[in-house]
Order: sequence, then structure tokens, then C-alpha cells
Amino acid sequence: MSEIITIYCEGQKESHDITILNKVIDGLNNILIKPIGGKLGSKAIVQYLENNQERELSKSKDYLLFRDRDFDQPIPNKERLIIEKKTCYSYRTTIENYLLDVKTFFHFLQEQENNYGIATEEAVKTFFIKVAKELQYYQAVRHSLGALRFANSFDTTWEKGSGTLPNALDLGSCKANAWQLIEKVLNKSNQQCTKKTFETTLQEFLTLFEAQSFFDELKFLVYYQGKDFAKALSKELPRFSIENYYKYAKKHFDYTKYLDLVELRAFIEKLLV
Repeated sequence: MSEIITIYCEGQKESHDITILNKVIDGLNNILIKPIGGKLGSKAIVQYLENNQERELSKSKDYLLFRDRDFDQPIPNKERLIIEKKTCYSYRTTIENYLLDVKTFFHFLQEQENNYGIATEEAVKTFFIKVAKELQYYQAVRHSLGALRFANSFDTTWEKGSGTLPNALDLGSCKANAWQLIEKVLNKSNQQCTKKTFETTLQEFLTLFEAQSFFDELKFLVYYQGKDFAKALSKELPRFSIENYYKYAKKHFDYTKYLDLVELRAFIEKLLV
């Protein structure tokens, strides 16, 4: 029987990851949540745990790593938690995606002095869809880069990082910038990736992201990079504080709305038996 379950997660203290995990394990005992920084940290801890598994288990502990996908893993066809060895992957692209919710956003706006004329949940949904359509090419390109990249190669953006949006979001500009990232790495490596391969991969995501159902069913809240979407929302709403929204969303977060998080709790409960 495991006396303590240690859940390693990305981020720092007070990060979104820790807040959401605390909601998931609410009411359970003997669980320690330990943040380990960014993705490099998570890879390092997985390697450590694999190399020291006997030592870890000899302390009567069990452990798991919870992390988001962030273009490193393909999104499953159905909503579910993916477990690979001791790593549990969220269904949605990033942890921020779980906080970007139509109903929560609506109720937050109603408590502000300025609700930007958004008076109904349906109006929030319409607003979300408008912003999502503006981002669809950039997000399709980011997913394509994620699907094609290999170890120590190119990033999924030519900007400083997630949450920094390009000035040009049209398909032509996004394609050109993405291919430059790939070419720069290919010139210095033995890896092979043709422009045709890139364009074929991109077309798969374009087809998915151009479907009307993708917007009507809010699937972009699963696929899009959460920081990017939050930034795009903020740009449409003058003086809007995304940090205040996140605080509100975390306070009112209900993990039971998300099947993968329900499955995560069930998995943790089994480890406690």
C-alpha cells in the first residue's frame, strides 16, 4: 500500500496546474503535489524516476507526472486521459484551456464594471468563435510543427513563445514563417522533411479547423494553445485583465466537467488503495 502519492506537474508554486490538481484531489489524503518547472523539468524528472524507481518505491511512495500536451502529443479522437508509464497527459492542449469556458467567462464579465456589451452566454460563444477564426491558420501551423518536429529541432512558433501572437495571422504568412523554422534546422541536421510533407500535414489540420462543427462545438478550446487564445481575447477587450479572469476561473473551477480530469482522480484513487 502506498502511503504517499507524489504528483509532479509543470509550472511553479501557485501555477494553474497546481490549482487545478488541488481541485481534482479535493478530499483525498496522503497526496503531495510537487511543481517542477517547465517541460524540460518534466522530462528530467521522468528520467530520474525511471532510473531510481526501486529507490522511490522503497520509501513506500508512488508517483505520477501530470502534464499537458502543448503540441508534444497528438490529441485523442475522444475526450480521455492518456497514461504512458507514470505520465498522465491531459486531453486539452494546455492547462489554460481548462480555464477558458463560456459560462465562466460570462459570469466573470457580469461582475465587472464593464461587460463590453456582452450580455448573454450566447454572445460570449459568438465572441469566442470570432476570435478562434482569426487564429485558425496560426494554430493549424503550430500543430503541424508540433507533429513534424524531432528532438532538439524547431519550436512550434517563430515568436518569443506562447501568448505572443504574430502581427500577420493569414495563412500565407504563417506557412512561410513555419517553413523557415523547418529549413533552418534541416540545413544543420541529418533529418529529412520535405515541403510537401509539411503542406500535407498542415492541410490535415486546416481541414479540421475549417469545419463549421469545429467552431459550433467549441473544439478550438481543446486544440488551440490556451495562452494564444487568451491573448487574442484580451486584444479584443480594452483594459481586460486576463490574470483577474484566471483567478476567478480557478476559484470557480469544477473538474467534473472534464472527463479526463475525472479519470485522473479515479487513477489517483486506485494508487491510494
